Amino acid sequence: MSIIPPKKIPGLEAALPPLPHLPLEVWIIISEHGDFTASTLFAMSGTCRAWYHLAHALAGFLPSAHRLVGVRTNVKEKLLGWLRDGTLGSWDFHKQLVLSSTQFEVWMIQLFGQVHTLDLHGCGKVVDVSALGNVHTLNLSYCHNLVDVSALRSVHTLNLSGCRNLVDVSGLGNVHTLDLSGCSNVVDVSALGNVHTLNLCGCRKVVDVSALGNVHTLNLSWCVNVVDVSALGSVHTLNLSDCYDAVDVSALGNVHTLNLSRCYNVVDVSALGNVHNLNLSYCHNLVDVSALGNVHILKLFSCSNVVDVSALGSVHTLDLRYCRNVFDVSALSGVTNLIIE
Repeated sequence: MSIIPPKKIPGLEAALPPLPHLPLEVWIIISEHGDFTASTLFAMSGTCRAWYHLAHALAGFLPSAHRLVGVRTNVKEKLLGWLRDGTLGSWDFHKQLVLSSTQFEVWMIQLFGQVHTLDLHGCGKVVDVSALGNVHTLNLSYCHNLVDVSALRSVHTLNLSGCRNLVDVSGLGNVHTLDLSGCSNVVDVSALGNVHTLNLCGCRKVVDVSALGNVHTLNLSWCVNVVDVSALGSVHTLNLSDCYDAVDVSALGNVHTLNLSRCYNVVDVSALGNVHNLNLSYCHNLVDVSALGNVHILKLFSCSNVVDVSALGSVHTLDLRYCRNVFDVSALSGVTNLIIE
């Protein structure tokens, strides 16, 4: 690629303090986008300190706020003010940058590779994210046209929720915190076993979760085709709410925080006596809770077939609201927080 010299802008040299060497991409953008708008300069200024100085100088050549298309008037004024009065002077690549779908243009994405926290939520124009592999915290939720995320393997915190056309997540195994909720076409999650915090809520095509036993915090709510959870006994915090077909939870006795609400087919909870925080709300077929006396926080909200709660006197916090067949609570005097109708 040949170097494109900067355009001559009258007064620019006098307006700028001494700048460090600017990368080639700066001059490419200047050459291709000489008619800067304030939103363009705002995006530039959040990339690094040198870019801030350049954007601040160029802001002086903006004719008026009316050139800001698709940005509300108060936002226009704020952007122009920030650029002109120098309050963006402390911005550098450690800062957070948030762009709405109306502010974002495809060419901008090459500017953002060194931004610490980048939010492009709902920007449907986002397709190529190969330049974003070094971003620390990246929100690409509801970027519906996003398909290839293989370049994002080094991102620390990655939100891809609602990316409905996303299928292949095999390259994201080293991401620390990964949100794939509502990614309705994701099927294979076998490569995600080393993710620390993984949200698969509503990933209805996910069936096999046997590789996820080392995940610390795992949300499988509304994964309605997940049946076998026997490999998840070492997960610290596990949400299986609305996993209608899950029946056997005998392997989950060492989970610290377990949500089984609306798991209508769960009947036997005898193995869950050591769970610290257990939510069994709306488990309408549940009858026997005699093994749960050592649970610290126990939610039995609307467990309509539970009758005998005499074994639960040592529970710290017990929710019995809408347990319409529980009449005798005389054994529960030792419960610190008893919640009943």
